Amino acid sequence: MIFDINGKEIISAIKKGDKSAYKKVYLAYYNLLCKYIYSLSPNYKEAEDLVQETLLDLWIKREKIIINKSLNNYLYRCAYNKFINHHRKTKRSELLLDQLYIEAIIELEGLENEDKESRLIAIENAIELLPPKRKDIFKLSKLNNYKYKEIAIMRNITVSTVETHIRKAMITIREQMKNPTKES
Repeated sequence: MIFDINGKEIISAIKKGDKSAYKKVYLAYYNLLCKYIYSLSPNYKEAEDLVQETLLDLWIKREKIIINKSLNNYLYRCAYNKFINHHRKTKRSELLLDQLYIEAIIELEGLENEDKESRLIAIENAIELLPPKRKDIFKLSKLNNYKYKEIAIMRNITVSTVETHIRKAMITIREQMKNPTKES
């Protein structure tokens, strides 16, 4: 069956579970939406991920979706909302991780010089025990003060991957600080 890519027939076919209609929409919009989201975020991998989620949601939620205007408007709006929600979540995660890092440093301020020195050495040792990629990302963030988005671009990964590495690094370092003789 031939569908107008923005017509009501294709929306109706997708709602009924027509995989060929969905495939046509996917192929027609994937690159366009990627370019659009990439214009908002300079990380192409992140843009691709958000567009895939948007198009997957179209299929998963097909029976419940209500498209009042055009499919085009609907998909661009959904992709934009995905981007905004991801950006907000990323900012919250960055703030939380930065707060944990600051708390760990403040903890050192109340210690005597000898204790501070030994804690700093223990932290450095814990960082060195991290897996290479995690160590690299952690050092870029916490020692070189790069933002998560900058690291994602430099390492060609998503911001959420950077967040995951930082979170896991912080957990490992804290565990190592609790048990300094235990190696990861």
